[in-house]
Amino acid sequence: IRGQHRSRTQKSIVKEARGLIAQGVKEINLISQDTTYFGMDKWQGRGNRPNPTSPVDSTRGESLASLLRALNDLEGDFWIRLLYTHPAHWSDELIQTIAECPKVARYVDIPLQHISDHMLDTMNRKTNGKYIRDLLNRMRAGIPDLSIRTTFITGFPGETDADHEELLEFIKTFKFERCGIFQYSKEEGTRAHKMDDHIHHATKKKRHRELSSAIDEVAQQVNEAQLGKTKRVLVEEEGIARSMWDAPDIDGRIFVSIDCEVGKFLNVEIKDHRGYDLVAG
Repeated sequence: IRGQHRSRTQKSIVKEARGLIAQGVKEINLISQDTTYFGMDKWQGRGNRPNPTSPVDSTRGESLASLLRALNDLEGDFWIRLLYTHPAHWSDELIQTIAECPKVARYVDIPLQHISDHMLDTMNRKTNGKYIRDLLNRMRAGIPDLSIRTTFITGFPGETDADHEELLEFIKTFKFERCGIFQYSKEEGTRAHKMDDHIHHATKKKRHRELSSAIDEVAQQVNEAQLGKTKRVLVEEEGIARSMWDAPDIDGRIFVSIDCEVGKFLNVEIKDHRGYDLVAG
């Protein structure tokens, strides 16, 4: 996606969501190039214009926090899912908003790309390792039962063995509920394509394999911790459902063995797990 951010009005989004809910839609997914930047491009006045690290702040105009509260106030039984947020724009207000809005899924998609200061600077991510660790800890402390989904890139130009090891250890210790890893690939016209120190494909493959193994191990630990818990799920097709922790077409599924109506919410007890998926009774 190229060009400047252009936010829709909060009113238009709420109107669309209201119509979808009236048609029976049970999940509203919010996604953009940077969902946390919503509304900031319309902030007006001297000293009120946003920058690449401006936090979500409803006192300055429409924001993601104000949008979530407006959507949460709509009548109906549905989820609101937050996808593709940028760590540089998160704020305590946004954390508090999610915690206080019961219709907002306890699920946050926040692509971090890396944890090494060196690589975050190289990637122009406007964050650093300390900031990210502090933010994630505040999110988990402030939003009960939160599932954090993130993605990382391995083999970005200039990535050293030390950068890779730091990322590997971070994945093992933080234990993301949902996590993906991608190998960097050249894309013409990008800043990274013109960089020196591109990583050999064999090294990228090796690093990807090591990171994927760590992610798989954490996923098993996360799923084992769900055994015996009762979860509210949305039935998508006969015998298959998703929880708040699972975005459509991205995350795992929950296999349900009891009779259930498609398109309805249901409380189930988790009995087993198969890879990234759960089995409920």
